[in-house]
Amino acid sequence: MSGAEWEPREGRVAYDRRSGEDVRVMAVHACGVFVRSLRDGREGVTALGELAPPERGAEES
Repeated sequence: MSGAEWEPREGRVAYDRRSGEDVRVMAVHACGVFVRSLRDGREGVTALGELAPPERGAEES
């Protein structure tokens, strides 16, 4: 899957470049993207531009 075809959507796993962690996208809004860390369940808000396709096969988690 190329980066051009991938886009963050609710329920998908993504890599958050800002935190350096794989996250699950909880909701996408105009003000930001609500995410939850796969590692510790911590919730946060990030920008669409900070999300990339998941690393290390995390999409299957």
